[in-house]
Amino acid sequence: MRAAIFIDGAYLISFLKRHGFKPKYDELADFFMKPFRKSIQLDLLRCYFYYCPPWMSPEPTDSEKKRMEEHVTFMEHIESLDRWSVRLGKLQRRWEGGRELYEQKRVDVLLSVDMVRHSAAGHIQHAIIIAGDSDFIPAIEATKESGATVTLWYGDPNTIHKDLIQVSDIVHQMDFKKVPSEKIPESEQGSSARRFWRRRR
Repeated sequence: MRAAIFIDGAYLISFLKRHGFKPKYDELADFFMKPFRKSIQLDLLRCYFYYCPPWMSPEPTDSEKKRMEEHVTFMEHIESLDRWSVRLGKLQRRWEGGRELYEQKRVDVLLSVDMVRHSAAGHIQHAIIIAGDSDFIPAIEATKESGATVTLWYGDPNTIHKDLIQVSDIVHQMDFKKVPSEKIPESEQGSSARRFWRRRR
């Protein structure tokens, strides 16, 4: 049996960052597949990582340029991992009540298309998704209709839409103490390298 892993990068990173940790990416695929490998032979097709470049103004500031350089280095690291692929959306800036907000765009669509495409083509029999947005529900339903099993991993209870839990075949809540990760160094705390934004659920 073959599986693919679909990771909403901002969701996973923000979950661990709230607890003071950052992912060890080279260990994540084995972690998310481990529960199933206890009972079945499960091979990995690919681990897809969905993320957004930082927002850049028309005339980028030095800090914006630095964030972009850090982003490029980060993406190169992800791409260098065996059987990992990056899918990039777009970060949109807007204002709400005088507050500056950033939102992911296209990430939900990219993840949904990949998951449905691979399951419909018979490339995978198991889809593992790490996310919390209810926009993924139609893709999960279509993936199940193709005959694949869908497993959902989610973080803190207030970050997951209940309907997403109900539509998934198997559900696991992530324990930040068990997810492969490392403490965020003090030098990186508060860093603007990865900016998090309000997510829809």
